[in-house]
Formats: sequence, structure tokens, C-alpha cells
Amino acid sequence: MSARISKISLIVFVVLLVLSAFLLSVAGEYWPWYTVMAVFAIVPLVVGPRRYRLIGAVALLLSVILIVSDYAAGKRLREQRDRISVNTTTLPNIYTASRVKSAHR
Repeated sequence: MSARISKISLIVFVVLLVLSAFLLSVAGEYWPWYTVMAVFAIVPLVVGPRRYRLIGAVALLLSVILIVSDYAAGKRLREQRDRISVNTTTLPNIYTASRVKSAHR
């Protein structure tokens, strides 16, 4: 029975992994999905026979790598967004500047 539970859990993990390629979100927003995948990777580690434990360990490692990389990508995206918003607020507004010049003529 434990082999069957492990197999089903790993199949769900693979399905979630494939579906994660089609998520429509920004970087830094995928980690909850990958965390759910990690839960399905932990099940074979706990209840499975030796070969499923090994596959579960690889799946868990993949989930951890995906979570860490998504977190880092989200952090970079937020830094870029903050940098862009700072740069755009310091630039002069061309439209307003041209209206001021035409009003003074």
C-alpha cells in the first residue's frame, strides 16, 4: 500500500511540475506552487520503499531549488521595479515642460 501511495504522490508531483510551466504570474509568485509540489515529494520520503524514497528525495531537492530560484528572481524583479520607479520620478516631464514654455511666450 505504501508503494501505491508513493507512486500516486510522485505522479501528482510530475503533473504539478508540468503545469507549473503554464502558470501566468511574475517571478517571486511561483513559490507557493512549488511548496505544494514539495509536499507531494515528501510523502514518498516518509512512507515509500527505497526506490521511491530516492525519487522523492530528488523531487524534494528540485522543489527546493525551484523555490530558492523563484525567490531570488522575485527579489531581483522588485529591485529593478524600484530602480525604474526612482529613475522615472527624477526625470523631467517633457509634456509639462513644453506647456510651460508655450505659456511664457
